[in-house]
Amino acid sequence: MKRDLTMISRKFPVTGNESRLIGRLNIIDEILTAINKPVPDHIQVVGPRYSGKTVVLEKLKEIVSSDASTEYSCVLLWDLGHSTPKNDLEFLSQFAANLSDAIKGKFSEYAEHLKASEDTFQQDIAEVLELLNDEAKILVIFDGFDKALSSDKLTRNLWDQLRELAQNKSLTLITASRKSLRELIRNPDAQTSDFWNIFLSTPIRIDCFDENEIADILTNYCQVEFDKGALTELYNATNGTPVVLLEVLNYLLHEHDGNRITHALVQEAVSCSFESNQNFIDDLWHDCLPATQDTIRLLVEGTEIHGVSQTDKISIVEKGFARVSGNKLIKPSRLLQIFLGGLANEKGAIDRLFQNEDAFAQNFNNVISKRLAHIPNIDTDLMRYLQTNLEHLPNHPSICLEGMRGLINKCFDIIWNAEFGGKTVPDGHFDIWRHHGESERLQDFKTSFPQGGKRLSLLKVLTTPERSNPLAKVVSQSTYVAINALYPFGDFGQHQEGEKMNLHMVYSSMLLAVELVASLQNDLANCKDGV
Repeated sequence: MKRDLTMISRKFPVTGNESRLIGRLNIIDEILTAINKPVPDHIQVVGPRYSGKTVVLEKLKEIVSSDASTEYSCVLLWDLGHSTPKNDLEFLSQFAANLSDAIKGKFSEYAEHLKASEDTFQQDIAEVLELLNDEAKILVIFDGFDKALSSDKLTRNLWDQLRELAQNKSLTLITASRKSLRELIRNPDAQTSDFWNIFLSTPIRIDCFDENEIADILTNYCQVEFDKGALTELYNATNGTPVVLLEVLNYLLHEHDGNRITHALVQEAVSCSFESNQNFIDDLWHDCLPATQDTIRLLVEGTEIHGVSQTDKISIVEKGFARVSGNKLIKPSRLLQIFLGGLANEKGAIDRLFQNEDAFAQNFNNVISKRLAHIPNIDTDLMRYLQTNLEHLPNHPSICLEGMRGLINKCFDIIWNAEFGGKTVPDGHFDIWRHHGESERLQDFKTSFPQGGKRLSLLKVLTTPERSNPLAKVVSQSTYVAINALYPFGDFGQHQEGEKMNLHMVYSSMLLAVELVASLQNDLANCKDGV
């Protein structure tokens, strides 16, 4: 019988401010070991949505702040996910302000110096850290670092400045994100910064509860005994996905805390919890790329699958969708199978998938992802832009729009390299355009290569001139039409000024972005094949 979770006693709050650390002591110890070395490591903490990264970091802050034996005098835990700087200056400004708050209890003079900073934030932070080198250590934790890296407005200059700050022995950095740092960097120029090299290349991962952690949870938080078959069923149903497992336990313990738990009671709790767990599983499912989703479906159909890429393997296992054994994936979670069964029933039911605006918003990502999967050999940077922009939908359409400019800029760079080998128009082109009476303004590009919207004028005359024949060797008219249509969306994303664009319009821009990339990749492929 299905029960309303809001009406039952919740032993384990799984989301929100009431969430608390359950298990994870081994991860806490691993982090403490890394940051308490004579020369501390800068580390990245990586884990999927709902893995409990924030709870772990809050507990870490509590431990470090209260432990008299630690060398850290102050801890700054900065939630970038809810206060995301829009540019380099804003990042440094917020950093200075937050650092001031973190140290004011022990270093009030230094805190006031940072608080008074106006436009020399990096310099002032550097001065304080240098003064602290012989006095104290500061631990700075950047939670939600994905959001900071989602903007291409944070440049290499910022990351180089942070690297310089991190050279101070008074500063140790921890980042927390859903993917490793190099997977998240949006700004192509920023990828070349040496900042990323200061972190241990192997992240500390927070993913599913293992069997030992589950046993510890049941021992320390529950007054129940499990039959052996019941424990196996609990693990098989959830694969240790934190929020999912704890939600099952909430149902189970509501009526049976203090009793012996049988296989049948676990099955009942799994069934009863599915409606509330479905939202968590759905979010984790849509965090997977379409190709990864296809791999998961094959696994569910065959119970095991070989030859899975390392990237797919990590993505699938960390979410609890399956377990790994040697070079194969095994044992898809029971709740995932129920979830996918529901998706199969929806297949082809357009009226149910898109019956209203909310349903459209929740399901249209899959449409775009499927189309994206059809395009072969996409440039790595373009694929990163598309995937990251899509991740911000439907919840953060404005951030998605902000990322359009970076994608457009990358497309132009690819176009100029394909046509000219760089940013210099051949002199012969200008002679032809002058001879046929094309716009005199084109002649300005002889001495100054076009920037911004003027690039559209150059691409237009290359592909669709008014009076002469097209001179484009690679790029097609279709590519020009697509980038010309997408450009205003990128412009809007950079200058929103409080105005919000309709979500469905943003989805239209995403479809247009995908088709731009498809057209450009087709142009490049045809050129390579000699078509």
